[in-house]
Amino acid sequence: MPRFVGPHWSASRFMCFDQCPAEYRDRYVDGLALELTEALAFGSAMHLGLEAHFQGHDAELAFRRAWKSYQPALGPTTPGLTGTGLVLLEKVAELGLHGVPERGFSLDTEADLGAPIVGALDLYDAEAGVVYDFKTTRGAWSEARAETEVWQPMLYTQAIWEETGQLPEFEYIVLNRVTAKLSRFRRSWTPETWLEQMNRAWERMREVSVAVASGHLECHGEHGFCGECGGRWDHDHKCDPEISSRRIRL
Repeated sequence: MPRFVGPHWSASRFMCFDQCPAEYRDRYVDGLALELTEALAFGSAMHLGLEAHFQGHDAELAFRRAWKSYQPALGPTTPGLTGTGLVLLEKVAELGLHGVPERGFSLDTEADLGAPIVGALDLYDAEAGVVYDFKTTRGAWSEARAETEVWQPMLYTQAIWEETGQLPEFEYIVLNRVTAKLSRFRRSWTPETWLEQMNRAWERMREVSVAVASGHLECHGEHGFCGECGGRWDHDHKCDPEISSRRIRL
């Protein structure tokens, strides 16, 4: 059987394949340009601001610089987003969270998947034993949605479990760029239920790795959901249909 040829796997790659195998091929095999949208730019700027905050630096300055740098490529954006970002940064600061931001990890999966799984935890509090993942969105989040998410909760907790022998908790902190609302969703599982979910994820990862290695990357018409807005994904999907955007290569 052909082996996967690529640098690594990641939560983003598995999420992309679940949206559509053809989209995976376009992005990760053919290297087509990724569209820079308002959603992507705002999320990136917010994450840079949050990283600066947890490193003890100026979060507002980091966010403003990053958000401003995207403006020439984006063109017109939703009015007031700068202020919304600053409000959301302040709300995160008020939570009083601590930990290491952008903590990298690597899972040795060459034998099973043909390449390692790599990633970075948005924030890991080793003392409390919690992995935090920040989401910027304009869509609806709920406990039900948080409980059904697969890749980041499973892979990130697996990484900490392999390193420490302890199963961490996992929490989404969702930042809504429309309402400026902050929501928190802590995953609920026991070691037994976590293991069941992780085993299902491993089965899916093997299926994906076989499909990619075999070049079976055709669109099957049964698309998954957009990780940013939560809507059903399609090949013309835009989280911000009212905002014009340009396709550029990142």
